[in-house]
Amino acid sequence: LQYNQSKSIPTPFVDLPLGATEDRVLGSIDFSSTLKNGGKPIFSPGLLASANRGILYIDEVNLLSAHLVDVILDAAAMGVNTVQREGMMKVHPAKFMLIGTMNPEEGELRPQLLDRFGLMVDVAAPTDVEERCEVVRQRMQYERYPVEFGAAWADAEKDLTEQIKAAQERLPNVILNDELLLLISKICTEFKVGSLRADLTMYKAACALAAYRGRLEVVPEDVKDVTEWVLAHRRRRQPFESPMDGPSMDDLLDE
Repeated sequence: LQYNQSKSIPTPFVDLPLGATEDRVLGSIDFSSTLKNGGKPIFSPGLLASANRGILYIDEVNLLSAHLVDVILDAAAMGVNTVQREGMMKVHPAKFMLIGTMNPEEGELRPQLLDRFGLMVDVAAPTDVEERCEVVRQRMQYERYPVEFGAAWADAEKDLTEQIKAAQERLPNVILNDELLLLISKICTEFKVGSLRADLTMYKAACALAAYRGRLEVVPEDVKDVTEWVLAHRRRRQPFESPMDGPSMDDLLDE
């Protein structure tokens, strides 16, 4: 490519191993290339650089080193990664979507780190017998006939892709009025959420959901639907406290 030219590439999806070192994540000096270059430091990009403009996935994020989690969340918030090694400083773009999974029984994230994750959903096995059977059936079909299974769902995935693309184009024009902004602030206040990140995330998530649903204006139903995702992990104060203890969401919307 020449200067100022661009091309479309598949969205990067980078899996961060649980045992990854700080140098592997952030980047470091490539000593072999440095020696070949007469001692001039050569930077070796890390996983954050690979995930730029893509997705960084962390399995068992609660078991990752607290220092690494903090640095990764800072990079995700700022959109850049700064590396300082042996007299060399390197700053590069690190704009990525962070997805983390965890089992709370193996340990919780620190509250200040939980707040840095925008949305949270609880994933559990279905309790309906027929639904469980269908999940197992489809899983076995995928394992035995992966090509045929992918072809069977190709049209559905294409429709979903087009729906997401349309929502992305619609999103910049979505409006959230002042009444709903007051509702968002009231919800966060009533649920005793200390950080303003919750208000900002709820605002953006409600706009994104409205765009996905084909509308250019946010309605109360959009705010209601995203509230549980935004506040679920921000509401835990005591070990046995329910994440959504507090005033009823329906009551706040009725007001």
